[in-house]
Parts: sequence; C-alpha cells; structure tokens
Amino acid sequence: MVQEHFRVVYDGAAVEDGEMDVSQLASSLLALGKLIENADAVRTGETGRVKVRVRADVQRGSFDVGIAVHWLEGIKDAAVGWALTPEGASTLALIGLLGFTVKDVALLGGKGVIQAVRWLRGRKIERRIVLQDGNTQIITQDGDALTLATDVARLVDDPQIRQPLERFTEPLREEGVQEIRFESEPGAIVERIDAAEAAIFAATAGSDPTSSAEFAATYQIKRLFFERGRKWRLSNGAQTITAEIEDEDFWHRVDSSDVAFAKDDYLECVVRMDQWFSGVGLKTEYRIGKVVKHIPAPRQTGFPSF
Repeated sequence: MVQEHFRVVYDGAAVEDGEMDVSQLASSLLALGKLIENADAVRTGETGRVKVRVRADVQRGSFDVGIAVHWLEGIKDAAVGWALTPEGASTLALIGLLGFTVKDVALLGGKGVIQAVRWLRGRKIERRIVLQDGNTQIITQDGDALTLATDVARLVDDPQIRQPLERFTEPLREEGVQEIRFESEPGAIVERIDAAEAAIFAATAGSDPTSSAEFAATYQIKRLFFERGRKWRLSNGAQTITAEIEDEDFWHRVDSSDVAFAKDDYLECVVRMDQWFSGVGLKTEYRIGKVVKHIPAPRQTGFPSF
C-alpha cells in the first residue's frame, strides 16, 4: 500500500500522566479518520480510496498517536505514476492539503485547511477567483483575500470537512487538554491548535444561524474557566449546556477579583441560542451575552442549638 505517516499529540494537564479519557480520544480520532477520508472523496469524487489506521505510542506528559494513511492496493499502480504530476502529488499529500504536515509546502503555499480556517477566523467566504497559475483566491465579506491551492480552497468550507474537523478538535473545548499538535516524527512539531482558538474550528463558524432566540435564565455552574473563549458547563436542573460568556463587564469583575466562585454557585443571565441545520442534523450553540447576577450557593450555617 502507498502510505503517509504523521503523529497527533494531545497535550495538557488532563493527559500529563500519559492517560486520556477513552470516549474523548475515540471520538476525536474517529473524526480525524472521517476528515481524511472525506477530504480524499471531495477531492477526487471517489469514496473508499483511503483508510486511516492508528498506532498508539504513549509519551510521558502527553498522549501521542501515530497515524498511517493507506491508499488501497487497487489504486497503487496508478497512484505511483500519477504522483509525478502536480495534481497527483497534491492528492497523495492529502495530509499536507489538510495542513497536518509541511509536505509539498511549495505547492500549497504553506497553507492547508487548518491554516486557512485559522486565517478566516469565523468569517464567511464571499467569493472565489481562479487565478491564471491554477491557484484560487478566496475573498471574505470584509474584503480580505488569501491565495490557496485550489484543492485547499475547495475543502476549507465544505461541510464534509468542517464537521469532522470540529469533532476532532472537541477535546480542546474540554478541561485539561491545552493543545493538539501534529508532528512529522516524535518531537518535530509541524503545526498545533491550542484551546484558545478552538472556537474558530467550529463547523458553524462564519455561517448565519437558521434560527436564534434570546431569553433570561438561571443556571448552576457545573464547570468554569477563567480563560476567555472557553465554554462553561451550566445546568438549569432539566438541561445541561455549554456556553461561552461574552459579557466584558463580567470578565472585568472576574479579573479584578470582585467576584469569587464556589461549588454549585448560580448565574442569572441573558442567553442567546443559535441553531443551524447541517448535514448531520440540527446543531445548537449557546452564548451568555450578559451575566445579570452571580448567586452564591446556599451555605449550611450550622446546627441549631438545643
């Protein structure tokens, strides 16, 4: 089989002992496999050409996973000859197209899907212009332009790519995983995605919601972060949500130590709920636009005297 190899490393306090929650890891790696397989299918119009296999290798202080991308034997002969053409080379360098390695960096202009998504920062692509050199220029709603290999430009906002990319980066939205990095070999870092930028890798970033609603609600804090952009886990007793807090006045009070939190505290807040229809169903996201009041959890004051 024709093969490509790279490494994915999950790093942070939650994996510093070389262990990682199995459901979190499995979901992320399944999404990575689907991302690679979908990218080849979108690029070629054919399915089932590649398979992704995992070789686990635990390193102290992180969780390190080796990835092998296999092109099926039935296309090997054609692929070997085809690889000599720029078009064929870009397909065989599929993980380069996605931005996981530096392979064919000259062909890709140094930017794969990951780098293009980072550049977009949630902005929508308004126009595409195919250039005379065969590359494609993407232009955002605010007029910024970026030139990409045409294959990358095709992939960057395709739902079949963005949805598994979001699921692959989901551990960064959970407590304790600070970064996911890509290595060509152990210790040779090629690219990394850190927790602070996880939101821009959401599949819905830059797209208008199908429906929106705003309402007042009180939630009990189940998990909190003191880093902007991270999602808090909140419960109203019947439903648990994750939501980013966007209230700058609230963050100013937190930074100034004017508010302190304890277990089971409450937030009275104004919530925005956005929903999108996607290829995998309905997606719902919550944002806290304003924290009206922080309510300390009821405290036991002691036993009554007799």
